[in-house]
Amino acid sequence: MSDWFVERREVSEIIHQPSGLRVQPPTLERGYAVRRELPGGVEQVWTEVACDTLPAGALPGEVASGARELFAPGLGLAESTEATECLVRRLVERAREVGAAHLDVLLREVDQRTLYVGGDRHVSDRRRYALIELKTHATTASGTEELWRCAAYPDGERLRAALPELESLVERMVRLLHESTPAVPCPTGPMPVVFPPGSASGCFFHEVCGHPMEGDVVARGGSYLAHRLGQRVAEPFVSISDDPTDGHEALAYEWDDEGNPSRPVQLIHAGVIGSPLLDARSARELGHAPNGHGRCVGFKHPPLPRMAHTRVEPHQGNLAGLMADLPQGLLVRHLTPRHMNLLSGDFSFYVVEAQEIRDGHPGRRVSPGILSGNGLEALASIDAVGADSQNLFATRGCRKLDHGPLPVSFGQPAVRFRRLHLRPWR
Repeated sequence: MSDWFVERREVSEIIHQPSGLRVQPPTLERGYAVRRELPGGVEQVWTEVACDTLPAGALPGEVASGARELFAPGLGLAESTEATECLVRRLVERAREVGAAHLDVLLREVDQRTLYVGGDRHVSDRRRYALIELKTHATTASGTEELWRCAAYPDGERLRAALPELESLVERMVRLLHESTPAVPCPTGPMPVVFPPGSASGCFFHEVCGHPMEGDVVARGGSYLAHRLGQRVAEPFVSISDDPTDGHEALAYEWDDEGNPSRPVQLIHAGVIGSPLLDARSARELGHAPNGHGRCVGFKHPPLPRMAHTRVEPHQGNLAGLMADLPQGLLVRHLTPRHMNLLSGDFSFYVVEAQEIRDGHPGRRVSPGILSGNGLEALASIDAVGADSQNLFATRGCRKLDHGPLPVSFGQPAVRFRRLHLRPWR
């Protein structure tokens, strides 16, 4: 039996750099794939469609009608280019008004429509989002400093309506750069670490808890967490889930790319290791039902068990309260992955942006560093989780095997670790 996956994806980008504003020509990709399960894996044959009209006889009747509707021409993202350009120019002007040397902007809108037909399932889905990356540069006494932030919205219209809050974000970025320079050296050794809500440090849980619980990793025995299914590894107030249905400033979808309904999956529930993220194949191998996490980069790739929106569940308190009783520590706002051993749980991350915590308050920024440790030890070290959760879209996506970047997002309140290990990067 064959399964059919049909996709239409339109992407629009506007970029502002020191050389000026550049509007990328919108890209429109249309195509379909037929998939067959084989003993050694999935056989997939894909076809790209270069025009609005589907070739006669290309697809079975029950697939062709939906595909024609998907590929039909209509208003595209390019229709809003002028208004989006105005927003970017205004943000650049505002950055200069408040003292920035320059503001880099990447604004991307994506409109993806999919159709899945297989067995008794015939489902369609639409996934839209608009995201913006901002990198502000300021000249200070110690040289040129930079700061990065991003924000995501359900579509371009709501992003453009958010101009006042984006201007405020730019102002805060420039002010923080001027108030927290020069940077001091990153500390060395174990110390308390706090992640603020909705920060890019949310990638920590994506790497340390999410990837080890993907079904293909679990099925091949390569997960340090799966070896402890049903065992307690953290305090009862620590719960971590992956929830494709959470659409508030996050990735959301109703159906995965195998036609299974999306649903939240508890990776860690009340401190206890929970369930893996499953596509159809890994579900069969593990003797479970799929749970809506079979995702593909596009019609040219087969589905794999993938994360969508990885979320630390809120508990109580807020960032200020979690820092209040720390005489010394580190507030880590932005991490990027360096190394993750899924079998042992050993990890390391680059600390891109962080501030000292002194007497319960954030202080000076610190220079780049490396945060390292072991997943089990880190989870056991979480001694507080706030209720002040915020979402963050991972603008560069998640890469797995050779399948390229896939949109993912994080949800995180303030999280405090008793101690993690730090050292300077350079």
